[in-house]
Amino acid sequence: MSDVVAERHGAVLVCRLNRPAALNGLTGALLGEYLGLLADARTDDAVRVVVTTGEGDAFSAGADVSDLSGETASHGLNALLHERLGLTDTLSTADRAFDRLGIGRETLAIMNYDKPLIAAVNGAAAGGGFALAMLHDIRLVSERATFTSAFVRIGLVAEMGLSYTLPRAIGLEAAMDVMYTGRSVNADEAQALGLVRRVVPHERLMDEVMAYAEQIAAQPPIAVQFAKRALVRSLDSALLAQLELEWSYQVAAFDTDDAREGIAAFRERRQPRFGGS
Repeated sequence: MSDVVAERHGAVLVCRLNRPAALNGLTGALLGEYLGLLADARTDDAVRVVVTTGEGDAFSAGADVSDLSGETASHGLNALLHERLGLTDTLSTADRAFDRLGIGRETLAIMNYDKPLIAAVNGAAAGGGFALAMLHDIRLVSERATFTSAFVRIGLVAEMGLSYTLPRAIGLEAAMDVMYTGRSVNADEAQALGLVRRVVPHERLMDEVMAYAEQIAAQPPIAVQFAKRALVRSLDSALLAQLELEWSYQVAAFDTDDAREGIAAFRERRQPRFGGS
């Protein structure tokens, strides 16, 4: 059985993490399947939005360490990453010996993804599962959702970009509180902190998420992707660089069929019909 189940609903691709018995714990196989689905969707013009959710009661409990013994841990993290999880297997032996990114390669593939990513958090998101949710553009969550950094509880440090994404979402002090204590943040507090966009009744989660995803998918996809790139770049850009980036995207967008259709529809007071070009 696949560790990630893909479902197409019109222009929306739903990726379900499918290890419910292990609370959708992250493994090399699962991440590999997930990244493969994202790569395929990136080049498929019919897919405009990707939704990630978990099967069963959890979004993801993070890295699956159920069979990690002291003996395997003693081999070192890089050896564990490469040999047991099967990640970054394209690296040379020399690169593996001094790997400064580790799972950061997989993290960048998600963080730099061009199309909108929505996390439908249906339950617990802990450790790497929390980090994975934070790599998404927008989080819509069930009232049962919880977010737990968890790393400090077992003597480890946040990874998969969580130390980058979390303070940018909720501020430095709040991020320090969540990370230092390793405490769980429930759905209502997560919304109050700005960690999630919306909390909905559990049984309506996917209906709400799909309606929201379809709203985004109905927009001109080139303009949406330019908007995403510009917003992400703004986090690390000076104002002048951002203004130049905005204008370059505007020039490119202005020359699309969708922009011409959007302007014509506005002038004719009708709904636009965006074709994606």
